[in-house]
Order: sequence, then C-alpha cells, then structure tokens
Amino acid sequence: MTERDQLRRVCQWNRTLAGENARLRDELRCEHHECRELSDANANLRVELVACDGLLGAAMDQLLERKAT
Repeated sequence: MTERDQLRRVCQWNRTLAGENARLRDELRCEHHECRELSDANANLRVELVACDGLLGAAMDQLLERKAT
C-alpha cells in the first residue's frame, strides 16, 4: 500500500470518526435534555407527594376527631 493510499484511508477513517462523534454528541445532548425533564418531573411529583401527605394527614385527623366525639 502506498503512502498516498494510507493517507486516503486515514482521511476516510477520520471522516467516519468525526461523523460518529457528531452523532454521539447529538445523542448525549438529547439524553441531557431528557434527564433535565425527568428531574423536573421528579421534583414536581415530590411537591405533590408532600401536599397529598398533608391532605391525607388532615383528613385522618378529622376522621379520628369525629370518632372521638
């Protein structure tokens, strides 16, 4: 294989790797975006859980007060 052929193969390999690198960066960007969305959803669910827990506690207290009287 001549030096020119080797250089051509290296250039082709470099283009292939650059394309794969770009694809992986796009995929990683999408994953980061999805992770942020899931983190936001998780935070919202935690807030709702705290609110529901408070409402359930208040409802149980009211039920126990009614039974006590």
